[in-house]
Formats: sequence, C-alpha cells, structure tokens
Amino acid sequence: MKPLYWLTTAALDHVNIVKQKGYTQVNMGPKEPLELMHPGDLILYYSPTTCFEEPDSVCQQFTGISRISDHNIYPQDPDNPVRWRRNAQFFECVPHHAEQFHQQVDFLKQHENWLDAFLKPVFEISQQDFMIIAKQILIPSQFTATLF
Repeated sequence: MKPLYWLTTAALDHVNIVKQKGYTQVNMGPKEPLELMHPGDLILYYSPTTCFEEPDSVCQQFTGISRISDHNIYPQDPDNPVRWRRNAQFFECVPHHAEQFHQQVDFLKQHENWLDAFLKPVFEISQQDFMIIAKQILIPSQFTATLF
C-alpha cells in the first residue's frame, strides 16, 4: 500500500515534545484523524507559532516530519480517553519558513494568502508537495534515504 502524505499544524514546542517522545497527536488529540492514517504514512508539521497559544508571526515554518510506525492508536490518559496518539518515527529537520514554498507547492498556490492553507489543522497533501518541502527541510541521514 502506498503511503499517504499528511500535513498537521502544531506549535514548535509541541512538535519538539512529540518528537522526543516518539508519538504524534494531531489537532489537540481527536482519534478520528489518526484512524485515517496507516503505518508508513508520512506527516509534515507546520508550526504557526513557537509556543502554543502565543501569537508569533515569526515562526510560520515547516518544522518536522514523521512516519507512522504501527497500527496502535492509544489515549494520552487511559482514565480519560479524550486525546489520542500514534507511535511515529521522526526525522531530523531544519525548519524553513512556509512562505518560501508558496509558488512551489499546490496546496499553498491555490490560496491567494498562503496562510489560509493552514486553516484546517490536519489534511492530506500530494506526494509531490510533500517531497518538495521534505527535500529542503530534512537533514540527510541513513533514515531519510528511504523517503526518496
């Protein structure tokens, strides 16, 4: 099965937390978007801000890439299953400002104001759009070779 390519929006500090812990949680934790993802699917992270709920027009960067590792979807807190997670393998990235990709990728080109593309907190993007961005932000390693 071919992988799907996803984009999710999360503050940079949240991307760093999930990267360190080896899981992904999208759009504040609902289960439904995670159920659409399969092992091998790739997620591109866009960070509108550095810190959650702190206005920051400087960040606005693509800040991470992960791959869904397995079929498990599990709650953040088993006693209160409101927020859900999936295991993910993260790749080393150097953040790049999203505006530099405005005329290169379709999901940004279709918006007069490129920021409007990120109004949905998680959505599927094309393999071509994903690869254009990934080639710029990924730090080459033995793991990134599997993406290209």
